[in-house]
Amino acid sequence: MDTPVLIAKKLSKTFGKGHTKVQAVNQVSFEILPEEVVLIMGPSGSGKTTLLSMLGGLLRPDSGSVVIDGTDITALKDSQLPEIRALKIGFIFQAFNLLAALTVEENILFPAQLKKTTSQPASVLANKLIELLSLEHRRNALPHTLSGGEKQRVAIARALINEPRLILADEPTGNLDSQNGQEVMMILQEIAKEQACSVIIVTHDPRVEEIADRILWIEDGALRDRRQETHSWARDPVCGMQVDEWKSRLCMEYQGLTYHFCSRRCQEKFNAEPAKYI
Repeated sequence: MDTPVLIAKKLSKTFGKGHTKVQAVNQVSFEILPEEVVLIMGPSGSGKTTLLSMLGGLLRPDSGSVVIDGTDITALKDSQLPEIRALKIGFIFQAFNLLAALTVEENILFPAQLKKTTSQPASVLANKLIELLSLEHRRNALPHTLSGGEKQRVAIARALINEPRLILADEPTGNLDSQNGQEVMMILQEIAKEQACSVIIVTHDPRVEEIADRILWIEDGALRDRRQETHSWARDPVCGMQVDEWKSRLCMEYQGLTYHFCSRRCQEKFNAEPAKYI
């Protein structure tokens, strides 16, 4: 059985006192396995960003623990957290947060300065990421010359340069149009599978749901797993992702059975070689 990349246990966080007291996160527990893409969704003010900040070591919980790749980050001193964030976690922000004076390649390589030992030279990995994310022609471009989709792909490459086990993305499609948003989400899904890392995405965007293995719904600081609801779940035969049969619009009959797909790309792959996936 796979060892979870992240284990959150009974996380709680309160802001304010007296009549201004707000329970932002209340006794939240869950685990994330390698290769999982998990969405955290909920209405505004439900505690999504607070929870993500605690998972990333940016905010200390009042109680509970966060274990990432075997390290209990809530037990560490403040002085130890930057190294953990740099080496074990990749952050992707809605606003991209690229350094304006650096080129695409320099932005991607910037976090690599914090990693003393690597499985391969940072420049080699950067080249692979630039190719993977179709940024070859923009390698020497400055951020102000990039489109929104290009900026987000640079941000993804930067998050991956230190080969983290966990990717945390805060509204990664918030500043993108529909086409670029879909492209970015498919990239994150592929990266999770290919690099055996885990991806947690905080989002309001319902379009993102089709790429997720799980959806965790947070409301009034409490978490519930939509997989536990009475929906009927199927497994995409191509990528293995869980698909909600109630909401699925991509399905087909083959040899008397109904197959559900998370995306048109998976459906097209199945259509081309159905015997390969059954």
